[in-house]
Amino acid sequence: MAGRNIKDPKQVKIVKTICYMCINQCGIDVYVQDGKIVKVSGMQEHPLHHLCIKPYFSAEVVHSNERLTTPLKRVNGAFKEISWDEAFTVIVDKLTRIKDEYGAKAVVPYVGIGVSLGVITKVIRRFADIYGTPNFKTGGWFCFRARAMGSVLTVGSYPNPDFSQDTKCMVIWGKNPPESLASERHAIDVTAKRGAKLIVVDPRATRLAKQADIHAQVRPGTDCALALGFMNVIITEERYDKDFVADWTVGFDKLAKMVKDYPPEKVEEITWVPAGTIRDIARMYVTNRPACISMGVSLEHCSNGIQTIRAINLLEAICGNLEISGGNLTFPDSGCANLRLPEKASKDTPVGAEFPLFTRMGGDATSTTVTDTILNEKPYQIKSLLVVGANPLVNWPNSNKVREAFEKLEFLMVEDLFMTETAKMADIVLPAGSHLETDELRDVYFNHECLPLIVKSNKVIEPIGQCMEDWKIWTELGRRMGYGEYFPWESADELIEDLIEPTDISLKQLKENPGGILYSGRNFHSYRRGGFKTPSKKVEIYSETMAQLGYDPLPNFHEPVESPVSRPDLAERYPFVLTTGPNTNAYTHSRYRNVSSLRRLCPEPFIEINTTTAQGLGIADGYMVKVSSPRGSVRAKARLTDGIHPNVVSMPHGWSNDTGANANCLTNNKAVDPVSGYPEFRALLCNVKGRR
Repeated sequence: MAGRNIKDPKQVKIVKTICYMCINQCGIDVYVQDGKIVKVSGMQEHPLHHLCIKPYFSAEVVHSNERLTTPLKRVNGAFKEISWDEAFTVIVDKLTRIKDEYGAKAVVPYVGIGVSLGVITKVIRRFADIYGTPNFKTGGWFCFRARAMGSVLTVGSYPNPDFSQDTKCMVIWGKNPPESLASERHAIDVTAKRGAKLIVVDPRATRLAKQADIHAQVRPGTDCALALGFMNVIITEERYDKDFVADWTVGFDKLAKMVKDYPPEKVEEITWVPAGTIRDIARMYVTNRPACISMGVSLEHCSNGIQTIRAINLLEAICGNLEISGGNLTFPDSGCANLRLPEKASKDTPVGAEFPLFTRMGGDATSTTVTDTILNEKPYQIKSLLVVGANPLVNWPNSNKVREAFEKLEFLMVEDLFMTETAKMADIVLPAGSHLETDELRDVYFNHECLPLIVKSNKVIEPIGQCMEDWKIWTELGRRMGYGEYFPWESADELIEDLIEPTDISLKQLKENPGGILYSGRNFHSYRRGGFKTPSKKVEIYSETMAQLGYDPLPNFHEPVESPVSRPDLAERYPFVLTTGPNTNAYTHSRYRNVSSLRRLCPEPFIEINTTTAQGLGIADGYMVKVSSPRGSVRAKARLTDGIHPNVVSMPHGWSNDTGANANCLTNNKAVDPVSGYPEFRALLCNVKGRR
């Protein structure tokens, strides 16, 4: 662990800041000696201080010899080191020419989570407004935003699980906290020790699933049907909260009628979860109240994603578990400024507008269609992609098609810490500062204690080499484009002060409270003081908003686009259900595979196959196998397990094309949720063949 290199404890400086090696954003104490990070530990003042393995190796990331430390320009197929001045000159010239020839909408900024998330997203959004492009995309197009959208449609806000002393039952649905959210894993353990029941819904028998009171091993992509099956039991047996349903919901009669079509025996046929297990879970959840449900990203990654989220929200609602201690709680926004300039914002149609509800509620259109828009030039031409802290060539669905699209771009700019696979295709590569080399603001900050925080993340060391903080890069670019009056900040503090100006919180308070400042209490029964934040002011079981746009107003189940049921013809050649993207503790998406200490935890790509299935195919543990889908094929080592259904295989994403194991060479950018446009990463068809 980091810390063994401390020479003289008296010379060590401790900086309290926020980790950003994953989306969890835990509080950390960073020990610095001679300008270098020598140790990391959990910050006790912060509610999230039970760390995963990654932050302990922060020094290997920040001080890596592989860091990008100077701007690069592609010249005759190779990269040449250039000055920042030349880099900005090239970018300004390219953006100006593209705008003049094709219009501002031909440029698409895309912001991931590889550099930062909060401040830079708002700064680049402002840049997009002034430049005039309607296209601004983020990693939110395939992570969390669909969950938030489904919940807002149903209950007006996103209900967070409240792991408290009152919790009697926990449902962990479509996520694996031991590998993805260490702080939530700690909360689950503590709550379970108090006697709370634990239910896990996951196609894989994970460590957490093996510890659960009940594990539902659901067929990928059928979670909506499972939720409807639970509600069939609860409503049929009249175990639901009749007072809450009568006073605070609309459309319950329609739901009650619909779930009659989902008795446990039928749901068993759909989901592969035994009817008895469905009844047991429904009864355990409804009788052990308060109960909370923690939903994972897996639920969004199917073509029934929005309706799945809505169905689970309704399960929470009809059982009386919304906005009670130990249930699921909603919170207001932090109130920080968003830096948008509505008077400057383009009125052009953004790419992805064919998903109008997501465009309206998500703040920007989905990115699912960017690949096809570049290739087909419809509804118009996309000539430039500006990628910040993201690796779309590996993480977007159907990677082979993504590469084809990127080869067609006139200008690709990438800002990142390392030479990613996407950066290798870029015309200009900019060296970003890491999360420990910049000051940041984290707002709308939830955690397992349901305490909404606003936190200042503090710079630990100065950027290495010529690396530049991301807000500085885009502020300077804005000025070079002639937008100086809209980018006035000379320091991160000035920018943060502008962001928090609408709130009652000062920069001084943030600096004095490194563990964060609460901007709201735990929100019990807030709907009694004005209703839910929906058009009807009630929980909208039946959504008029969805009906008006031609969507199913009830959370009905539809088969995945590509499944043994919907595509039996395809299943003859590709007989296995493929789920991609399960988290591993060592990595975040495609990040950190170049960090030797983390690479040792998961040194090579693998695919999980049921032991009996593998034996029937002549595949032994550790054999190299070929995995193919209608989009392409990859290679990985077989990892045999009894903890996965015989007809399901599971493969982590994030491995580069160079390894031959990029799972997104198999995924389908055409198989999407009709409301959100989110791709069906988790429920596809494939074939597996053994190769020694």
